[in-house]
Amino acid sequence: MGDDGRSWHWHEYPVGLGGEVARTGVRTLIALLIGLASAFILMMIGAILAEEHLFNDPGLEHAIDDLARMSAGMIMAFALAAWAAFALATFLRELTTSRALVKAAARGASRYEVPSPEQIVAVTREPATQLTIFGWGNAAMAGILGIIGLGIAVAEGDSSEDVLLFWLLIGYAALMALLGFAGPKWLTPAHERRQALIAANWSSSDEAAAWKRSFRSPGKQRLLYVTPAERLLFAAAVLLVLGFVALQASVTMRCGTAPRPGAQCDEVTYNSFIERLLAGGLVVFAVLLPLAALLAVAGVLVDWRRRRAERAELLAKLAEPRGGRPAEDLLAHHAQRRMHPLALVGAALSGVGLVFGVSAYMVGEGKGLGSEDVFAVYREESLLVVAVSAGLFAAALVGNGIANVRGRELRNELMRRWPTRPSWSAGEDGQVLRAKRGPALHGPRYVKVGKNAGSN
Repeated sequence: MGDDGRSWHWHEYPVGLGGEVARTGVRTLIALLIGLASAFILMMIGAILAEEHLFNDPGLEHAIDDLARMSAGMIMAFALAAWAAFALATFLRELTTSRALVKAAARGASRYEVPSPEQIVAVTREPATQLTIFGWGNAAMAGILGIIGLGIAVAEGDSSEDVLLFWLLIGYAALMALLGFAGPKWLTPAHERRQALIAANWSSSDEAAAWKRSFRSPGKQRLLYVTPAERLLFAAAVLLVLGFVALQASVTMRCGTAPRPGAQCDEVTYNSFIERLLAGGLVVFAVLLPLAALLAVAGVLVDWRRRRAERAELLAKLAEPRGGRPAEDLLAHHAQRRMHPLALVGAALSGVGLVFGVSAYMVGEGKGLGSEDVFAVYREESLLVVAVSAGLFAAALVGNGIANVRGRELRNELMRRWPTRPSWSAGEDGQVLRAKRGPALHGPRYVKVGKNAGSN
């Protein structure tokens, strides 16, 4: 306790518009990547069904095959762009958090209101790690392709356009190498200077006092029942696994022997009954996948309704001065920032729509291997799908940001009254970020806790 009777507690400080966009962007981009993965699975379904001639329409099968080929390129392009945006958003989240806490300290923020563990994680984590990985990864890939391609082009006397393309790849690799070099060389020292300013306002004893309250709190009361949302998500996972098993059996049985590396398998023809079973495996996969997706969406929506009821329950308990401590699962969920379920679904759907909308438009414009006559009449519809998908992503970004800003007051009240420790688990090296298990502003970033140790 302090001299004036106040107690130390965790507090989430506002980080400004840029910080909120960065935080929301990280989670929304992860959902977008889930959507891109779903688009890849759907693309594979269509390509396999067309390859096996299960549509009984050669024209339709050819069109789907062309769309799948274009979609493969679009998935790679969108995945690269999403990776770049994710790396940038992660760095901006760390930057805006540390700057916001420096400003709060400069304005005389109370030493009893210690920044929340989530914010301390952003302050103490090594900055720009994702940017560094993105930079060196792209530099390696582009540099290797550029050097090999340039060597082949010069040796064979290719056109100047080909040589220029490979020089551009080498230039891009140099730019990415500079980005990878910038993290540890320039960004980390500035980040550590801001951490020192924050640590000057909140001492190690202040941090320890806030953590002490969380360790005194009972942490064994948990929700042991399985919720309807969890049942739906479990059923979706089971259907997805069954679909993949059916697909794997159908595809692998096409090969009489395992093919050598780089060689195609020798397809085996079975009697009509076995052939129907193999074709049935593909159909089972095609049916179970969308059914699993529907169950997953239903589970997310049911979970959303449940969380609304939980928030109302927590607000009622907070209004009671002697209200009992809620279940730990409840506190752990609502005392931290989360991706809104509807935003998760919207961002994932946007990834699927962007891939197939752009792909259909590009094929219709004659940029593919054929079938432009089929997709040309749907160019306007394809652009509409792209626009709606972009709108879904923007709505997920803005909506989730608004939900998190509006929930800050509740999170602060929960951390003040019923502090809940963040969960953590150590990796194979036995290291864990200190900010997730105890005072971290005045110590090293990581601490040794033992292999596979955890907080639960």
